[in-house]
Amino acid sequence: MANKLFGILFCVCTLVSAGDKKITGNIEWDLRNVLQDTVVQRNVVSGYNERHQNPFYNSLYSLVIPGTGQYHSERYTKAAIFLGTEVALIAYAIISENNGDKKTEEFQKYAEAHWSAERYARWIEAHGKADYGPTSVTFTESDFAAIRNNYDFSKINEWEQGAHSEGFSHQLPRFREQQYYELIGKYHQFKFGWSDYPKDANQVPLSDNGQYDNYFDAEDQVNAYATERARANDYYYAASFAASVIVINHVLSALDAYVSTKSFNNEISATLGLRPVDSYEGKRLLSELKVSVLR
Repeated sequence: MANKLFGILFCVCTLVSAGDKKITGNIEWDLRNVLQDTVVQRNVVSGYNERHQNPFYNSLYSLVIPGTGQYHSERYTKAAIFLGTEVALIAYAIISENNGDKKTEEFQKYAEAHWSAERYARWIEAHGKADYGPTSVTFTESDFAAIRNNYDFSKINEWEQGAHSEGFSHQLPRFREQQYYELIGKYHQFKFGWSDYPKDANQVPLSDNGQYDNYFDAEDQVNAYATERARANDYYYAASFAASVIVINHVLSALDAYVSTKSFNNEISATLGLRPVDSYEGKRLLSELKVSVLR
């Protein structure tokens, strides 16, 4: 009974609110004329809602650009949240990546100014073979020149590959490789190449007397370098994290767009049509309005 009263009330209110529209007395055509300018906007004969949207398409829209599916389904707050999150994450990722590049350039310049493969090689020739072995590798002045001018580390690598009493398990990578900048500030065997490491009158690093873990004065320089390198890595980690969250934001926005569109389509569903009925006068068409509001 309540549904019938609601239907009648809806028809009456709709027709009364028609204003200057001409009322013909035919409920089908009068409601068609009125509803076409309302927010419902339905094809009242077939019952098709012209505002219905495809949840799958809106989901794809949001998967590409977060928030667009929500915008199409008139969830403007959600659209602003997803799109705003996307913009903020992209900006954060770009800034972090740029800061990482700047910090990387800084610590690489610091290494090139304060660490020398030639110093490292001269220590090997003067003390390394005696303190840690082996003794079969010999450096000449031409070898030092090749290291200094051509960054040829083959002789250094040959000595590093030998059987040592302690440490020296890594080989010096090629100049300016990522591993080059990492290893010289990470392992004790490269302490002799730092400019703060004590040197004799000929600028040859002093023997550590087999004290592998002793950095002497170079420890502060190594720690400063390692700190700057860690800061660069932190920036890159932040950019990588932001990129991961961006992917998650796309997926969540796509899922929410699908649900939001389904909800949008179900909010107001109304159909109006003609239904044949039997009466004492025979077959006749009955105008029928069905309205359902789902929240």
